[in-house]
Amino acid sequence: MVYNRTEIILEAYPFEFTDIQKGRGAYLCTDQNGGRKILKEFSGSLSKAELLGRFLLFLKEHGILAEQIVYTAEGQALFTDADETRYYMRTWFEGKECDTRNREDILCAVRRLAQLHLHTAAFDEALPDTMCRETDFLEKEYERHTRELHKVRNYIKAKKKKNEFEAHFLNEYHYYLQQAEEAYERVKELDEKPDPAFFGVCHGDYSQHNLLFTPQGAVIINYERFCRDAYMSDFAHFFRKIMEKHNWNAGLGMDLIHAYDKVRGLQQWELEQLCVRMAYPEKFWKVANHYFNSKKSWANNRDSEKLAKICTQERERAAFLNVLFTFAGCPKG
Repeated sequence: MVYNRTEIILEAYPFEFTDIQKGRGAYLCTDQNGGRKILKEFSGSLSKAELLGRFLLFLKEHGILAEQIVYTAEGQALFTDADETRYYMRTWFEGKECDTRNREDILCAVRRLAQLHLHTAAFDEALPDTMCRETDFLEKEYERHTRELHKVRNYIKAKKKKNEFEAHFLNEYHYYLQQAEEAYERVKELDEKPDPAFFGVCHGDYSQHNLLFTPQGAVIINYERFCRDAYMSDFAHFFRKIMEKHNWNAGLGMDLIHAYDKVRGLQQWELEQLCVRMAYPEKFWKVANHYFNSKKSWANNRDSEKLAKICTQERERAAFLNVLFTFAGCPKG
């Protein structure tokens, strides 16, 4: 995206822009009134962009601070350039990202997420099938991930000469495979009785990077991956990242659960879902998957470091899982 192309795109909008700054995969644009907007590529269709615009307007009308799509002078949600690349513009909030080292920041993050889920339950516009995850999505995902672990093990086992990562992986494999298989069996049981109330419009990529603290208040941003899924998918995604960064600190973990629960009460099925999601060895699968899909002939030091960190944290993770399963009132195994 060259500067001249940027100018061409901006001419499609009903503003005179006085400043353009290139950021991470986007352009921050300032209009003649000092208003700030962000221009980015959009990977979805026009209908998805229009749906996103209606969803963001719904949040605004329900009192939730939310970015809004800026439409072109012709009223379009997207601008398509000569090479068929799609772009969209949205309003921009100035603020600082959620600091994962700051306890109050991350507690606020889960409260804001709970508030979002409470409000999106009232969004009654149907999402297309491509944006809706089936109730057995997690079961199918864990089945696939576990199958991929087998594939990596078989590949490494067949090698005559093994590097440091491969030897370490084989040593740990059976321990983590057992966790994967137990979590898979548990999620199959849960998928037999989900309540539709546990599913709704989710952010789809909730992390510390997508919560800003602004003068107007805490704002969730970057809704491009919004979808219909279990609300617990949003919470668990954020929760796992925070727990990993804090070495599975049980006190912090329970505080995060209570903070969400105080705003949007968690039901038994959701607590059991959280247990299963935390019990599945997601990080072990991720490092195995990265190794298998990279140049396996190279000894990847980064993969070795990640695997070592996973194993170093396992005692704390196991201790937290005991606390979590006890709190949720379900047997650990």
